[in-house]
Amino acid sequence: MRRLSIALGGCSLILLGAYSARAQPQSVAVVAKHQLSECMSKRMSADRTLSYNAAMRACKERLQPPKDTLASNGPIEAGTSAH
Repeated sequence: MRRLSIALGGCSLILLGAYSARAQPQSVAVVAKHQLSECMSKRMSADRTLSYNAAMRACKERLQPPKDTLASNGPIEAGTSAH
C-alpha cells in the first residue's frame, strides 16, 4: 500500500511538472520567428522556383503591420495647442 501511494505521488508530480513547463508563455520573438518559418515553408513548397531570400522578404512584408497603423511622430495639427 505504501509503494502504491509513493508511485501515485511520483506520477502526479511528474504530470504537474510537465503541465507547468508547458504552460509557460512564449516570448513574442519566438512566436514571430515560428510564424515566419511557417510562412516561408508554405511559400517555398507552393513555388519551387522561389528562393529562400525572396520567401523571407515576402513573408516579412506580409507579417508586419501596415504603415498607417504605426505611431506617427509627425508635427501636431495647427488647430491644437501643445501647451
